Amino acid sequence: MLVEGESQELESPEAVAHDVAPPGLDHDPQPKRNPRQVRARRRRRRRQFGTLLFVVVAAGVFAAAYFSVADDDESSKAGTSTTGSLVTTTVAPPFVATYKATAGINVRQSPGTTNVPVVGGVETGRDVTVVCVIEGEPVNAPSGPNSQWLGVTGSWPVGYVSSAFVAGGDALTAKKIPPCPAA
Repeated sequence: MLVEGESQELESPEAVAHDVAPPGLDHDPQPKRNPRQVRARRRRRRRQFGTLLFVVVAAGVFAAAYFSVADDDESSKAGTSTTGSLVTTTVAPPFVATYKATAGINVRQSPGTTNVPVVGGVETGRDVTVVCVIEGEPVNAPSGPNSQWLGVTGSWPVGYVSSAFVAGGDALTAKKIPPCPAA
């Protein structure tokens, strides 16, 4: 009997025969596997499970690291929302200038000559890299006594040379060279 809107479909004899199992046989949708295939399938599933477990643990470790770094912000703990200023601060680079040595000079450990060890030397006409100026023991120079010493850098650890033997031009008189930090 047909109801309106329905159509009667007849199944082909091949489709009917395919769905019906012969008597006495179990109809298993998956074919039987030999033991080798079963072991391979188990190994594949273990690998998949291991990979999934690794991904989950790695994600947890990264999340914990992220939240431990993100929780260091004190403003989030206080419950207030603050926005950072857009002002950037820059530090002026340390002063470095190069001048010529007018005579062969000793580089000393501190600004003086009496009982002060020599840590290096500079030949006449060579460049001296100056970083600061400091008052020290007066040195008798051709131009008269001079107590200004220049902090210099080079192959020695820390050194000072008398400014009387360095062609600094107007850098010393114009105070372009900054003072050395107190020792």
